[in-house]
Amino acid sequence: MKTRIPFVVVALTLALAAVALLTGCFFGRTVETKYYALDYIPSPTTERLKKGPYPFSVRLRDPTLAEAYKRSQIVYRQSAYQMQFYAYHLWVVDPDRMIGDLLLKHLRAARLFENASRSIEATRPDFQLTTDVQAIEEYDGPETWYAHLAIEYQLLDDSTGQVVWKQSYDLRKAVAQQEPVFIVRELTALLESIHNQLTADLDKYLQTVTPRRPPAVNRPR
Repeated sequence: MKTRIPFVVVALTLALAAVALLTGCFFGRTVETKYYALDYIPSPTTERLKKGPYPFSVRLRDPTLAEAYKRSQIVYRQSAYQMQFYAYHLWVVDPDRMIGDLLLKHLRAARLFENASRSIEATRPDFQLTTDVQAIEEYDGPETWYAHLAIEYQLLDDSTGQVVWKQSYDLRKAVAQQEPVFIVRELTALLESIHNQLTADLDKYLQTVTPRRPPAVNRPR
């Protein structure tokens, strides 16, 4: 013989379930999405500014980014073989674009070239500078978190397309607290340090380059 559950009990059970569901929807904790940016104000040395620009122009190519980092999520890893991605900690702009913008701002502030731009202009530049971002990430060690940034730059002679200078920078720095905001803060500091060293290295190279002189014009006598 089957026992029938009273209608009142069924209705009460459904009502309590509905209340629990609504309570979870309206009063449950919502995870906040946070957005991060790389940014700093270049501060070239007095010595660099006194030297003034070299008589060359350069066009900055759009930076390239390693495939694993082509995403809005900040990348973190705990080993060399596994990468993970934050769901709610995102870049406000693609990191390669931010790095390209800061590089242009840095070179202009340092007055290393007579003209530095990212656009194709009517007059061909003397050089082109490429930027290859190979790593921009958080690395979680057993006890300490690190910001890790690796970039390779190449300077090309625009007239020949040949690479005349190349340098890689691979830096890592421990963070004060294990939170993504501190990772981004140290990544920004690493990027500024790399751009400072890049400027110094290019300065040494450009000292050795003979400026191209325009051909002499034969004037009528």
